[in-house]
Amino acid sequence: MERTDKHEFRVVLDGIELSDQQKRRISAAVQKAALGALAQADVRLGDALVLGHSGPRLRPEWLGIWVIDGSRAAELGPAVERQLFRDG
Repeated sequence: MERTDKHEFRVVLDGIELSDQQKRRISAAVQKAALGALAQADVRLGDALVLGHSGPRLRPEWLGIWVIDGSRAAELGPAVERQLFRDG
């Protein structure tokens, strides 16, 4: 059964050659726009986990931003921290 509280908005640049610097700039702009849109829409978040990723070396297919709230954020937060400290 699909969750009804999950909403996905995607930006896909297909067939466009980008340098790592261009990818970082675009990813940062997408992150800024997403957080600005949440603020303008007056979205109320509890203990949200916000993951912004601009480093193409980590996982290029994950460039962008994830905002996770509620019990799923509490579950994923410690795992993300462990991964960051391990890789960082």
